Amino acid sequence: MVAAGFSKRLIRTALTLGEKLRRARKRKGVDLIEAELSTKIRAKYLEALENEDFDLLPNDVYVKGFLTTYAQYLGLPPEKIVKLYRQQKTTSKTKDDATFIATKALKEKSLVITPKLVVITLGILFCISAVIYIVFQVLSFASVPRLVIDTPTKDMVVEEENIKVAGITDPGVNLKVNKEPITVDSNGKFEREITLQKGLNTIVITATNKANKEASRVFVVERKIKTAKK
Repeated sequence: MVAAGFSKRLIRTALTLGEKLRRARKRKGVDLIEAELSTKIRAKYLEALENEDFDLLPNDVYVKGFLTTYAQYLGLPPEKIVKLYRQQKTTSKTKDDATFIATKALKEKSLVITPKLVVITLGILFCISAVIYIVFQVLSFASVPRLVIDTPTKDMVVEEENIKVAGITDPGVNLKVNKEPITVDSNGKFEREITLQKGLNTIVITATNKANKEASRVFVVERKIKTAKK
């Protein structure tokens, strides 16, 4: 029931550009293909106008021509249709700009470094470092220790009574030369001078790690006695 003194009115919302064009075309009883043949405007552009997909349209100069021709074909006032297009495009661009600014601000806000973020990042880095260290230790225990000998060399022949045994291995291993312990420095380097007997001398070098994995090298060094010249 309508109160006395008031008249019942139907509130209508204004049609958008796309709605006006689509209604007029359907009222004319044609589809987009028929409209294309009559207006010489490609159907994809007519569809973009009706769907208000302005980004799919070419330059505004061409769009104005499309709208003028299409409006005349549909029996609509060209000037009003072109004006409505400009209004909607401006509104759409304003909304897009606002969305872009809001999105950019949100991204910038998300990149703010807070104390909590720093703590979390440091915690993650610590965990990764711990895992790497544990894996390294496990691999070190599970594998045979490195043992590289600089001297003596294979089938070495000398005249001196003493020669140097030197090389590099893994730090912390138990190193022995002919069952005699040798100190290994923090870099894994070692050096020891040993005495040779006349003739062939067998030198056995062993390196044993904490997992009881052993690497060994065997060298035979011949010592020749100098002969006095006559």
